[in-house]
Amino acid sequence: MLIGRFWGFLLRVTRLDKFFDKSRGQHKKDLKKNDDLNSEEDQDDLCVERIRLEKMDISFKNLLRKTTIQEPTFDRIIVVYREATPKSKTDRGIYIKHFKNIPMADLEIVLPEKKNPGLTPKDWVTFLVSAVVGLVAVLGSVKMPKIDLWVIFAVLSTVVGYCAKTYFTFQQNMAAYQNLITQSMYDKQLDSGKGTLLHLCDDVIQQEVKEIIISFFILMEQGNATRHDLDLRCEGLIKHKFGESCNFDVDDAVGKLEKLGIVARDSLGRYFCVALKRANEIIGTTTEELVLKANQGVMNNP
Repeated sequence: MLIGRFWGFLLRVTRLDKFFDKSRGQHKKDLKKNDDLNSEEDQDDLCVERIRLEKMDISFKNLLRKTTIQEPTFDRIIVVYREATPKSKTDRGIYIKHFKNIPMADLEIVLPEKKNPGLTPKDWVTFLVSAVVGLVAVLGSVKMPKIDLWVIFAVLSTVVGYCAKTYFTFQQNMAAYQNLITQSMYDKQLDSGKGTLLHLCDDVIQQEVKEIIISFFILMEQGNATRHDLDLRCEGLIKHKFGESCNFDVDDAVGKLEKLGIVARDSLGRYFCVALKRANEIIGTTTEELVLKANQGVMNNP
């Protein structure tokens, strides 16, 4: 971090930063603008502060004491993408991958077109220092009364050898970094393709089942209610029991309950439910119950 800060200071002093990244500054402004908008829109959502070394002030106190970083982590991430193909090829497949426990700082590693890192500021400083030292040594040898070609050759060989060592060390670190990314992705990838689609479908089904159960429970425990009252009661139950605010989809839940025949309307337009025993008789045996019975039968009759 110190070398990076020093490198950025040199670029600003020499005004070379304008030539290196003109677009990066605009990109950072856009990201900052988007972050500000997201923070205003989602100010009621859960927020986790990012504590990173790059944002800390440089001081002896921060340099000498132990610092704990904090990085928000996505519990689950699903990446949907298509590979870039020529315009003549219109048949492009859609790829889906499912990952777990991805830190926000490492989010780019799940992207299919992640760019490999280039030389770090430390490597560039090493190259520049080696070149400057070699150039000074060569000029000093040339200014001597008697030019010794062997001395010049030795100095140049040393400088070139040191630069080559730095470059190949970087290549080795790059290979180790790629292996680390591959291993990390192997450990964090849950599924891909059809497996991820089945997982999403199962989550959607479970979500709708939970909506139906909560709506039926509210009607069974608290009596008849209009659609608006039922919506408020369901959201209040989730807030009271789990401490979470949500926009309950009461229309979808009530529509499915009416289709099942276990919820109807009275003369005042309020919803009411049948008795729990009668509801079970109307629904009948579910597919999950059939599977459980089949598994129990196999276990009892090996």
